Amino acid sequence: MQTTNTQEAFELSDLRAVEALAAENPKYLTVSTLRWQLRHRDTNGLAAACVRVGKRLLISKSRYEHWLATQTEAARGVA
Repeated sequence: MQTTNTQEAFELSDLRAVEALAAENPKYLTVSTLRWQLRHRDTNGLAAACVRVGKRLLISKSRYEHWLATQTEAARGVA
């Protein structure tokens, strides 16, 4: 099976489980917030920051931060 993924490879040291990413940033992130964002990743653009390994969905910390910055910029543009 051939994939059409044109993204750059994920760096393993950059990947985090949902719980780990929330634990690294407890002041700003909760597990439930991340899971909600990930549940809608195909429509909110967060899919580019995710990779599935077995049953686990891992998040690239740097790509998540970039995605979050673009969401903030988009919100500022609307206001």
